[in-house]
Amino acid sequence: MLERPALLAASGDAITYHELRSRVGDLAARLPDPGEGRRLVHLPLRPDIAGVTAYLATIEAGHAALVTAQDARMGSILDRYRPDVTATGDSAEPFEVTTPTPRHLLHPDLALLLSTSGSTGSPKLVRLSHSNLVSNAAAIAEALRITPADRAITSLPLHYCFGLSVLHSHLTAGASVLLHDGSVLDEALWSKVDNLGVTTLAVVPHMVELMESTGVLERAHPSLRLLAQAGGRMPPDRVARTAALGREQGWELAVMYGQTEATARICVLDPALVADNPDAVGRPVAGTSLHFDTTVPEAADGTGEVVVRGPGVMMGYAEHPDDLALGPMLSELRTGDLGRMGPDGLLRLVGRRSGFVKVMGLRVDLATVESALESAGLGVCVGGDDTGLTVAVEPEAGRSAAETAGRARRLAGEASGLGPAAVAVAVVELPRLDNGKVDRLGCAALVRGGSPEACGQTRRRTAESVGAGPSLAVRVARTVGEVLGMDAIDLDRTFVQQGGDSLSHVQASVRLEGLLGPLPRGWHHRPLSELVELGRSRRAGSPPSEERAHTSGPQAGRRRAWRTVETSVLLRALAVVIIAGSHADLFRILGGAHTLLAVAGFNAARFGLSGPTPGRRWRATARTLIGVAVPTMVVALVGMVTQDRYGWGNVVLANWMVGDVTYGFRNELWFVDALVASSLVLTAILSVPAVSRAWRRDPWHVAAVVAVVALVPRFAVLHLGEGVLRGMMPTTFWLFAVGAAVAHADTRRRRLLTLAVALVGGATFFPDDPVRNATILAGITALTLVPEVRLPARWVPVIGVLAAASLYVYLIQFQILASVPTPLGGAAAAIAVGCLFWRLADRPVRRLQDLVSLAGRDHPGRRQSHQAVAGAARERR
Repeated sequence: MLERPALLAASGDAITYHELRSRVGDLAARLPDPGEGRRLVHLPLRPDIAGVTAYLATIEAGHAALVTAQDARMGSILDRYRPDVTATGDSAEPFEVTTPTPRHLLHPDLALLLSTSGSTGSPKLVRLSHSNLVSNAAAIAEALRITPADRAITSLPLHYCFGLSVLHSHLTAGASVLLHDGSVLDEALWSKVDNLGVTTLAVVPHMVELMESTGVLERAHPSLRLLAQAGGRMPPDRVARTAALGREQGWELAVMYGQTEATARICVLDPALVADNPDAVGRPVAGTSLHFDTTVPEAADGTGEVVVRGPGVMMGYAEHPDDLALGPMLSELRTGDLGRMGPDGLLRLVGRRSGFVKVMGLRVDLATVESALESAGLGVCVGGDDTGLTVAVEPEAGRSAAETAGRARRLAGEASGLGPAAVAVAVVELPRLDNGKVDRLGCAALVRGGSPEACGQTRRRTAESVGAGPSLAVRVARTVGEVLGMDAIDLDRTFVQQGGDSLSHVQASVRLEGLLGPLPRGWHHRPLSELVELGRSRRAGSPPSEERAHTSGPQAGRRRAWRTVETSVLLRALAVVIIAGSHADLFRILGGAHTLLAVAGFNAARFGLSGPTPGRRWRATARTLIGVAVPTMVVALVGMVTQDRYGWGNVVLANWMVGDVTYGFRNELWFVDALVASSLVLTAILSVPAVSRAWRRDPWHVAAVVAVVALVPRFAVLHLGEGVLRGMMPTTFWLFAVGAAVAHADTRRRRLLTLAVALVGGATFFPDDPVRNATILAGITALTLVPEVRLPARWVPVIGVLAAASLYVYLIQFQILASVPTPLGGAAAAIAVGCLFWRLADRPVRRLQDLVSLAGRDHPGRRQSHQAVAGAARERR
């Protein structure tokens, strides 16, 4: 072993492991004695024997290595950290000691400082320990099956963590490394690969692209057995092409995923799996496990932020010399990458958390846009900010720059949903960093660097060609964002997934219907992108007048005379007018609050209770109840303090339990008490495992059974007492359950059976007031049989506001009616003040609701990911 070659110089001269050990020992002895204080040693690391042995000697001696490139950009790092020793590359004086005593206090575990992959020259460094280096090198060697017979070539800079990991992993395995400074475009590199028996070649995506363009991989390279790719995402089609080419030429492709902060490699895709999984980056290397945080705002469809745990996780960052004294600060690494892991145990990355920008209220995944352009054969770098997207695109053979720019602008506009007017394009050679990655900041600067006049003319021409104003996708995102109080909206998620609930759906449905036309049944569970496509398809088939009717702004033209409104929205608006008018003695139409309770059950089943797990249902119910409880508690507290109108039973929303409801004392807010209790009871019932499984299979069946059972206390309690007992939870829960059944009554037979249950409960609910019973049953019948209603378009905004503000009008009406003497004035004032109360309170209440995340520990995507990781770990063992 000791006589096997370890390092080969560019000339072909080799030094054995025995010689390497001797040279490293001699050099370590020429460094200051670590017993007198560990030093920070700067190594401008070059791919030659002098540079590599100086680096290894620094680690061997127990000092901390600051590895950088050898250029002027490193000045900021050196000025910040002021190393004690610098490697010179001179055999006579290999180290220059700049201070007789250590300048810095170094943590005993600190071994290596590197710039992060995207921050070359930045004084923000990654702190790596001896344990990080040893464990990750061994894991890479195991994953790539590196043996003493292998030989690598330094195809990447050694100050880049990927390039340095090649050195570490091969020396750990007893293999050899050919030290060469050159590009894959240089024939000299390939001459050394072939003549000196190189078996493994490390590459980044740009290098593969260059090799594909020159055809160098189509030539025979007899010794080459493995191409190891990392350093960024490679398009799946290129992965497949490269793997196929390797099979023809006798070498394999290993796709890898890593970060400097994880020492180097996180995952490796076994070459045998690449052809069938070109979109994957592999399984975790030995000792590493992955977890997925599905609670991040960007997560969707089972994805989450990739979180890494294991011995490769860095000690932490250093941004100041004092940070070098810190020990390990992290137990896990949040990568910022979004991904998922399927049953096969393979990680698939879908984007970056930082790769999202908000443009005109629409959240755009830059990775998705970039992927769409790459699939069309374009070499691009996509960026953006709140003003629009920037696309730097490489010239295309056979096309003029104008043609390439136009194609890139159109594709980016389609992929992002923003339209071409929001995309700025420059046809340039993409600038790259030393590690081969695209210089994204440089690309953005090139795109934005054109003259303002030319840029403005281009944007004006594009706007004229596609129609002025933001795209339909942008307007949908803006509308949902305004309703939910969110800064950015993901069109690939549903209204419910983004926090929409029964309180916010009124405004959303009314406003979206104005943009898109009649909404399909169950629209709130469809990705917003589907609704946008529905709107686009309608416009494509609409006559010009109807097309203008869907647009907004001063150029809208003639609007539609009729609009469609969901029946539940109309019932909420009518009910609150009936309630306020009846309480003001303007007219006598009773039963509005009981109808609202059925509507509340209907909406609870459609929104909060539609989650796939009990945990999701509880969190959604909690969000809804915050929206109900906060304004109610404020009104009750104010009424208790200023008028002694309410008591603590009202404040805690349980007056039906702790108050004297027999004689109606402080029972004005009975509806809220019943709503809160009904929501909690039904959510609890659906948390019973057997019931939860049945609810997922057939929610109507469960809701119908609950409604029938709820008739028992409805009849039993009212047999014992009268009066306001008809406003307490046990006697009204059947209404809430009937509403839930209506929401899932998807056949004529089920709708009729649900109405039969409602008829049994409602026909004699108020024995002395058949008109009131008929009002309640009429509302439930309309909710069941008529999903939507066409109304004059001018009425719709008013109906939308009344429906959205219905809870607030109900809460505030009693204080207002007590202060206004006339029935008409009192009813109008109660409605007006309630709407104002809603407008002022809606946004702050939504902020409180956002404290309860819809995602959590039991999210199915997260649970499946944990199971997949565990399975992969067992397979490795």
